[in-house]
Amino acid sequence: MQQDALNVLFAQQNDDESELERGFLGIIHAGQGDIRRTLFLREIVPQEKGWVKWTDEGLKFSPHYFSGAFDYVAERPKGAGIIIVHSHPGSSSIAQRPRPSKPDLIHERRLLYHASLALPEESPLAAGIVSPGGSWRVREYHFQPKSRVQGNRHPTDKFEHSDAMTIRLIERQQLRFQFDDAKTPVIHNATETDSTLALWGKQGQQVLGNVRVAIVGVGGVGSILVEFLARLGVGELVLVDYDLLGEENLNRSLGARRSDVGKPKVQYVSRVARQAATASKFTVRTFRGSVAELNGLRIVLDCDIVFCVTGNAFARQVLDHASYAYLIPVIDGGTTLLVNPKDGGITGRSQIAEAGPGGPCLECLGVYSRDEATIAREEPGMQDQSSYVQVAGGASTRNVPRAPSVISTNGLVASVMTQRFLCTVLGFPPGEGLGQQRYYVNQGEMLWGPTESCHSTCAKHSWIGLGDSHAVPTGVDLSWRQLRNTKGSSDVGSGVRS
Repeated sequence: MQQDALNVLFAQQNDDESELERGFLGIIHAGQGDIRRTLFLREIVPQEKGWVKWTDEGLKFSPHYFSGAFDYVAERPKGAGIIIVHSHPGSSSIAQRPRPSKPDLIHERRLLYHASLALPEESPLAAGIVSPGGSWRVREYHFQPKSRVQGNRHPTDKFEHSDAMTIRLIERQQLRFQFDDAKTPVIHNATETDSTLALWGKQGQQVLGNVRVAIVGVGGVGSILVEFLARLGVGELVLVDYDLLGEENLNRSLGARRSDVGKPKVQYVSRVARQAATASKFTVRTFRGSVAELNGLRIVLDCDIVFCVTGNAFARQVLDHASYAYLIPVIDGGTTLLVNPKDGGITGRSQIAEAGPGGPCLECLGVYSRDEATIAREEPGMQDQSSYVQVAGGASTRNVPRAPSVISTNGLVASVMTQRFLCTVLGFPPGEGLGQQRYYVNQGEMLWGPTESCHSTCAKHSWIGLGDSHAVPTGVDLSWRQLRNTKGSSDVGSGVRS
């Protein structure tokens, strides 16, 4: 979409070299998290010659073009809206964001007001300008219904608008950011981060400081990820889990103390994060609940990238859907170890996968199956031994036996997942492989899986950028409900934020 937009706005055309500006209408959808709203550009509406024209009075959009755009909205899933985009003279550097002129603001406001009268009330409306370097500035408009406008004021005077704080450009295994000019730079202690500054410089460190990362599941792998990401200089962590720390978790829960036993895991890992952080104004948010439920998903939708280290196939399916609908890369990881009861031999495999637009989904990678997700949703007691839940403060009752686990394989998984994160946001190696990496315990080898794209029957890539227009299959997490209903379990509710 970025390249298509630049082609429409800036590609040299012999018949209109005198035009100072060009423009187009785009189809957008919106997504609402807990504290962040996101707009997704999905399509550029085709235009005929003369529908967007530069005149002495500025850039004009023909009513014929708007009529065609309204037809596009009507044919798209519920929730589609319109963005007006035009080019802007300026720097060829993507780092310098364009600024709208006063005539720009007046003109776009009037056009969008009239568009609001022709579109459903829930349709998002926005305007954007793009510089030759590919830098964007976007504003979303909200108009009061005509019936509420009183007196002699023009209806376009009754509006609210908000400027986008961050533009995210998402490609195949790449996530690039354009941050608002007014955003306060994140300060890192140069002494604490000198070894990483030598790798990606101050600009890369600023990107890390402005990224919001979710970790879903803060057990053995998740607790290590918290430490890694905080020390790298990530500016904000969002931690989602509902389990309690048990004595049997102490052998692989990084930073846990014996005094933390019986308490929610998100409590102690948030302490670990704050103690390890190297970014100034570091923030950690915790949510005690399930990402498979709508309120838990909303927390994750505020984030730029998600680490999934839960064994719950239901949660994985929800995150897999959300990754494409909301353009949020998901990095998944875990280990399966098996012990031969006859000779005690150990076999197993660690696997790390990344899903998101341009790459294969977790389902096509074989990370979970629909049958597994259905069982986890409807009959969690029938899951395999990789899934369990602590259901009481002092004692543990499980429907299935605990899966074998060791902190060394957890550390390996967390390390490779962190490398995939650095590749996605900073272009750090490895930069070639896609899909899944597998570490085979017996051979001691790390290999790439064979799947680099989704199966031909997979529908997830048709959901890209639909946001709230796509029905993510959230529901009731029965394991979390069981824990909430257990007497003696402290600090429980439908979802607890901090």
